[in-house]
Amino acid sequence: MHSKIFVVSFNKFILPVYETMNKFNMHLTPLSIVTLYACIGGIWLLLSCARIFTNLFIDQAAFTLLEVNNIVFILLTSWLLYFMIRKSEADIKHRKNALSKLYRALKTYSQCHQALIRADNEMQLMQNICRIIVEVGGYRVAWVGIAEHDDERSIRPIVQWGDSQGYLKNLNVNWSDTDRGRGPTGTAIKTGKPVVVKYIEYDPKWELWRENALRHGFRSSLSLPLIIAGRPFAALVIFSGETRIFDVNEVKLLSELADDLSYGIATLRASIERLKVEKEYSLLASVIEQANEGIFLFNDGGVIQYVNPAVEKITGLPPLAMVGKNIQNLEYMEPNRQFYEAILKGIPRGRQRAGHFQFKRQDNVMFELNVITWSVSDESGNVISHVALIRDVSHEMQLERQLRCAQRMEAIGTLAGGIAHDFNNTLASIITCSEMALEESPPGSTLHELIEVVFKSGLRGKNLVKQILTFSRQGEQERQEVQADLVVRECLMLLRATLMPTIEIRLHIDKNLGLLFADPTQIQQIVMNLCTNAVHAMRSQTHGEMDIWLDNVDIDHLYVTNFGNLLPGPYFCLTVRDNGHGMDEDTIYRIFDPFFSTKGQSEGTGLGLSVIHGIVSNHGGVITVESQPDQGSQFKVYLPRLNKSTNVTTDVPETTVLSGTESILLVDDDENLVFATEQMLRQLGYKVIARTDPLVALQLFSSSPEKYDLIITDQAMPHMNGTELARELTSIRPGIPVILCTGYDTISSSDTDDIGETASFISELALKPLIRGEIATIIRRVLDDSTQCEGLRG
Repeated sequence: MHSKIFVVSFNKFILPVYETMNKFNMHLTPLSIVTLYACIGGIWLLLSCARIFTNLFIDQAAFTLLEVNNIVFILLTSWLLYFMIRKSEADIKHRKNALSKLYRALKTYSQCHQALIRADNEMQLMQNICRIIVEVGGYRVAWVGIAEHDDERSIRPIVQWGDSQGYLKNLNVNWSDTDRGRGPTGTAIKTGKPVVVKYIEYDPKWELWRENALRHGFRSSLSLPLIIAGRPFAALVIFSGETRIFDVNEVKLLSELADDLSYGIATLRASIERLKVEKEYSLLASVIEQANEGIFLFNDGGVIQYVNPAVEKITGLPPLAMVGKNIQNLEYMEPNRQFYEAILKGIPRGRQRAGHFQFKRQDNVMFELNVITWSVSDESGNVISHVALIRDVSHEMQLERQLRCAQRMEAIGTLAGGIAHDFNNTLASIITCSEMALEESPPGSTLHELIEVVFKSGLRGKNLVKQILTFSRQGEQERQEVQADLVVRECLMLLRATLMPTIEIRLHIDKNLGLLFADPTQIQQIVMNLCTNAVHAMRSQTHGEMDIWLDNVDIDHLYVTNFGNLLPGPYFCLTVRDNGHGMDEDTIYRIFDPFFSTKGQSEGTGLGLSVIHGIVSNHGGVITVESQPDQGSQFKVYLPRLNKSTNVTTDVPETTVLSGTESILLVDDDENLVFATEQMLRQLGYKVIARTDPLVALQLFSSSPEKYDLIITDQAMPHMNGTELARELTSIRPGIPVILCTGYDTISSSDTDDIGETASFISELALKPLIRGEIATIIRRVLDDSTQCEGLRG
């Protein structure tokens, strides 16, 4: 009965005390155990003594009760003391484990922060974080998965630490709304909140991956979203080999670590982007600073905010002298005033403007400039500044003018070549008939003088056509080594005989003047034309001065850009300068146009300079001109130079008119030319049979080919040209000599199938018009060569 009372008293008083201690998380310490034991003992004594004293008056067995009470007290207090000591040991062990986990977590957090501070690479940072979590934090595996935005919304592991068995290699997880997207990692990315799994073995979120995870020793997991700008982009996942490892404090600490990692990644990306932008800005600044185009930056009021170094090359003003000044305060002399005013007027309001202007630098160098202006706006669309792009197009404009000039010359050349044949036929009949008429008319008579005028006019027309053909000629001419100083001296000897005494000529020749590989006649034509033009320009001068320089020049890659398509190398330079009336820009622009002349109608043909331009171009050179009104003119001719010296030989023309008695078949479609040529050949003693139709001539020859000793045929004829006729005649009678006459300077490739084949049956090519001595010499040479060949064959 006493023990029952004691048990009831223990349950009624002792257990509530113990439960109160647990409720308020009061830990058992030695002091608390002693205090509790003393309180329980005191309560026990009070209750038991009260019961004993009561029984002393009722029952005589008090001493027996007292003994039993002491025994029960000792047993119960011993059991209670044992129970409290065991509870104290358990609390101590629990606190020790909690402190150990907290220490590891804090150490992990600290070292991760050190890694964040030192990181300069995003992948390296995430790798170090995973390593610290595993090695310092004591977890099994840590990895980071990127949320891809592909069709499957897959999660791709990019870094990991501790996965030595390859668990992540075959991991198939995503963040979509499918079954594989409802796992802890996919859920963390979708919701942006941590997902804790304390029992992988039983948690439904691990259903698809449970077996493989347990086989690798994973018992719990923590998936932490990595968030930048409010949007999850990845997840930090931690696996542990223990269950219930992630408590509230640990999850909170690791969540803060994930937030810090997200911030670190965002900072690294921003730093990389900033460096990229700075590099782009630096590159852009370098491009602007090193650009060949000038760049002005100015505000609405016209105040210059920036100019690049190219502006100084154009304007002659350094950037520091322009920045901060208003465009209106810059030089306002013509034509620069129009340039600066165009920039001011070009301050656009949302649209681009362009213009072309001339600019004269302080050293009197003239530029051709293209100017483009536009506005610069901020992100809101507000205009914050204005830009003027200045491009020097002087070289392009020069090339464009040269191209237009070359195109006009090519067009005129094509026309000239087309009319040369008919014009030469007309001149040939005039020259031939007048030359024969001169011999028939009495010398000194009026008729003789009139015919002589006609003959000389025909020769002048012949020279004019030769100039036209020279201008229109596109192919290479027969050239030789030419000593230019001798050609110039010969020209000056002829020129001085016709000069007025008021004109002085000064010749300056380089001591080591090189040779030219050119046509001597064409070089003479260049010198005579330039000199006669200079003399004409000085007719009104009281004292004219003409200077002629012959120099060797070497043109390098830098200087060659001023001469269009001229190649670098050694050149011969002919300079002709006068102090005549000069030319304005419009005249210079057209000076090389065919038939353009500043002389009177009876003083020039307008072909001189255009012919010279064609000759110089065909020799691989250039011609330049500098002139101003009332300041004279200067022409420079650059021709490729040979670096050696030799004597120039010239052929002495024959003056004796040769004759003969052979039979000649003459074929030409021009009846007047046929009549004149037939009469001239008869005067020379030849027997001539003439026809105007090549088909009739072919039939005539076929009937008796041995009757003829020579064939003279025109090239351009209807039905059959001269080359085709010669081929047919030589096929009938091989070896018969053929002279092919043409009003063109060359035979085009379309007139024959094979140049080599043509040369085999054409004995000689004669260019119309021919005077009697020229045609007589050609005929005699061809006949004599044919006779020698027949003798060798015989």
